[in-house]
Amino acid sequence: MLFELIFLSLFITGWVVCGYLPWFLLSVFTRGNAGLVYLPLSVFTGVVAGLAVPLLGPRDVLGLWLSMAFAFLAPSVLLALRRFSLAPVSSQPRTEHRPE
Repeated sequence: MLFELIFLSLFITGWVVCGYLPWFLLSVFTRGNAGLVYLPLSVFTGVVAGLAVPLLGPRDVLGLWLSMAFAFLAPSVLLALRRFSLAPVSSQPRTEHRPE
């Protein structure tokens, strides 16, 4: 029971790190313009994508590496779709500038 808990926490920690890396890299390359709002979404997407591989696919060593790859790729795709979307989401409300 304790060993299963240790292995599960190691898997989840690995998926969290793999989900954090795309957001961190985007934040570094855009000089902090990745959006702090997307950090929890990126980490959650990494955990869900990493968990989906052993549930739906292989459960051996290949499944472990695939789950880590999907935990990195899913947030990358999510952040890329957000970055290149036509209407980016702004965390601040728009204000109108009225010249006087």
